[in-house]
Amino acid sequence: MALKAGLTPEQARARRVRRERVRRTLRHGILLAWTFFIAFPIFWAFSIWKGLGDALLVCTTAALLALLLGTALAYSISRFQFGGRYFRHTILTIRMIPPIVVAISVLIYYAILIPYATSAVLGARISLFDTYIGLILIYAATTLPFVIWMMLTFIDEVPYTLEHAARLMGASRITVIRRIVLPLVASGMVVTFLFVFILNWAEFLLALTLTHPEVTTLTVLLNKFQSASEGRLYGPQAAIGTMITIPVVVLGVLIQKHLVKGFSFGTIRK
Repeated sequence: MALKAGLTPEQARARRVRRERVRRTLRHGILLAWTFFIAFPIFWAFSIWKGLGDALLVCTTAALLALLLGTALAYSISRFQFGGRYFRHTILTIRMIPPIVVAISVLIYYAILIPYATSAVLGARISLFDTYIGLILIYAATTLPFVIWMMLTFIDEVPYTLEHAARLMGASRITVIRRIVLPLVASGMVVTFLFVFILNWAEFLLALTLTHPEVTTLTVLLNKFQSASEGRLYGPQAAIGTMITIPVVVLGVLIQKHLVKGFSFGTIRK
């Protein structure tokens, strides 16, 4: 065939190489175009960096703060009966207060009382309204009862005989907690953190009342794409809804082993 076309074998081979190169380039170009077409909505969803960063910072910090304080309080209640015999059963009554009552009261403190007091005492106006610290503190305070209640379940399952034996061998209370108690309840702490993080991540009323416009969580940002004049903006709402779902799914996958161990921890009596 090469001879009939007036081509040498080397020329025919070069032509086949060029044709293969063109087909490969065309195939890669089509794949790149398809990849861009598929990935563009994902890129558009990730363009909401401000709300995502604020939500991650506030929810993670508040969950860690509540976990540390709640674990310490749960240990004192479990081991020293802090608060009395029925204190553990009255902890959750704090959550029975309507959220709007808490929001309005905290708003008055953040926006009026604290700035007035700091201005009178320190000579500088300090406000917790629309700040990361203000939202972190209220999130930690509202989720603290859940942390205490959940961690009580895990700490009660740790045999006190282990701590007593360690104390007899000369270990301090801090060493006992760090070397014995915390490793045994680590899975429970992971489960509690995830639960509290999800509560903070999905919270809307407090964030809407106590922030604007410097701090914006994803739930508040989602609400902004709805107005009486324009109706619902389904595109941005779909993107933000995706961003709200992804961190919770990723956390669940990453700590799946701890979730299973944590949820089954209280079913085995030691």
